[in-house]
Amino acid sequence: MTFSDIHSQLFLQHRQVTYNSLLTKNKQHTVLCTIPKDIQNESDKILVYDIINETYIDIEVSTITDIT
Repeated sequence: MTFSDIHSQLFLQHRQVTYNSLLTKNKQHTVLCTIPKDIQNESDKILVYDIINETYIDIEVSTITDIT
């Protein structure tokens, strides 16, 4: 998936994103998130808003495995 693919699926939408941990080998995280504002240019990381924890997190684009 590219930055643009991910951005288009999350912008103003609530979705579950699954991504691989960079710190713990073979561990995946799933977060309910959105991109509420179009404030970021294309990058190797994407800034998303974690709806449950009410905080922003950045996720490395190459680690994202699924968006549902």
